[in-house]
Amino acid sequence: MNPILNFDVIVVGTGPSGLVLAHLLGNHGVSALVIDKNAGPVDEARAVTIDDESLRTLQATGMLPEVLTHVVQGYGVHYYSWTNQLFAKIEPSSQEYGYPKRNAFRQQLLVQTLSQGLTRQASVSLRYDHELLSLEQHADHVSATVQHQGQTQAFTARWLVACDGGRSTVRELLGIALEGSTYKEKWLIADLIGRASAFRHTRTYCDPQRPAIRLPGPQSTVRYEFMLHPGEDPQAVLQDEQLRSWIRGRDPQDAQLQLLRKVVYTFHARVATRWREGRVLLAGDAAHLTPPFAGQGMNSGVRDAANLAWKLVANLQHGASPQLLQSYQQERKPHAWALIQMALRIGAFMQPKSRWGAALAQTLLKVVCLVPAARDYILHLKFKPKPRFHEGFFVPWNIPHAKIPSGQLMTQPLVELPHGKTSLLDDLLGQGFAVLQWADSADLVLPKNMHARVVRVVRHEDDFLPATTAAHALCVRDLQRELAAVLDSAQAQAVVLRPDRYVMAYVGQDAAQACGTIAEIFHTVYPSQV
Repeated sequence: MNPILNFDVIVVGTGPSGLVLAHLLGNHGVSALVIDKNAGPVDEARAVTIDDESLRTLQATGMLPEVLTHVVQGYGVHYYSWTNQLFAKIEPSSQEYGYPKRNAFRQQLLVQTLSQGLTRQASVSLRYDHELLSLEQHADHVSATVQHQGQTQAFTARWLVACDGGRSTVRELLGIALEGSTYKEKWLIADLIGRASAFRHTRTYCDPQRPAIRLPGPQSTVRYEFMLHPGEDPQAVLQDEQLRSWIRGRDPQDAQLQLLRKVVYTFHARVATRWREGRVLLAGDAAHLTPPFAGQGMNSGVRDAANLAWKLVANLQHGASPQLLQSYQQERKPHAWALIQMALRIGAFMQPKSRWGAALAQTLLKVVCLVPAARDYILHLKFKPKPRFHEGFFVPWNIPHAKIPSGQLMTQPLVELPHGKTSLLDDLLGQGFAVLQWADSADLVLPKNMHARVVRVVRHEDDFLPATTAAHALCVRDLQRELAAVLDSAQAQAVVLRPDRYVMAYVGQDAAQACGTIAEIFHTVYPSQV
């Protein structure tokens, strides 16, 4: 006899990963319980950088307008040598996914905004001061024992997602280990408010005497980060006089600002060995711990939420088998680890061991930047690992010259509608699968019940014609020539997108064969749709 389930999904933890996941589930009417042992949203500025991919995911939640009021969009990094001379700049200007690549924010404001926004989600119940004590797995559901004000209560759900941080209770209960390293270097973080300098870019001081970072943020905030040397007492460096003397050495104007937070932390580069155990999944810091040097820890957690949400919806509402959730770790773990490795490389560059080593590395970077292609590669942050899967739920066709291969996140340009208005692409694609195809191409025969929204694309140099704007079809003009770049590079007449906007497949001249392959992949996890 099947139990009466309280919820479809239980989300443990109300950091950005858990709250974004709750919003994405709520958009589909999935019944979700979100719990956190804290009495309310954490009022602490942890992450301070949010990237273009995360803003795109927040666009999907419907909460982006509220979030952007607390975000400084589009900032770069200026690197200073051990002699305090500017020697390199990274100021990315492209907006591949619809937003600037680097943006400053305050995590506590994001969390507060997302928490308040859940009142719009009728199917989502948010409960603070609810601590998970234990869980028990069954063939088709999970039971969770939760404590609230000294009383315990049991909740059941089809799935449980652990977004409960680096010291995850769920991960410990499941006995899942972390692999990787914890590093001996410690860093002092100080958050201040009231800065007078309007300079918006991060300053990174690659000084072996005391590597440091200055990060301006919204609402006149500024963060300082200083590396501690082996043997330095963390408690001593937290003393107000010591901290302010270090700040004064970098910017005297900041030395007397109001101090909001100070903490010493050790950085980790670790990943969970398993991201799924039965009907329990790990996400965010519960699944991976990223060094801070690339500002990607929180952003990796938001990617987890985007990957998980549509797969849970597919299982709960559209007949997909639990096998689809196997692709979660398969797709996300390699990319999360690639970003950890990037952060470690940036950290090594920021933390030279000697003045000779600093001079050598910084001179080499100057020389490399004399080559236009290399300068462009660095300036526009092209060294950041692309959001791309090497295996998972997509058609793994090998198109050597495709600008965006299968399994990679699709670009999000501005497109023009027939009445002259413009829109970001995702706002037209709905919440499920989608097809972008040339306006003059034939309809695709896709798997039954894929329910893909079709968007017909008119080339930039063409006009809208009545034949391409039939009532059943949404038609857009390729305003920025980005869609042509993608389709033409793949020699395709159409591209099929997953709900998380990763490319599932391209459809070339042999549409029947391509659609047949898509159907084969689709039916491996949607057996009831055959």
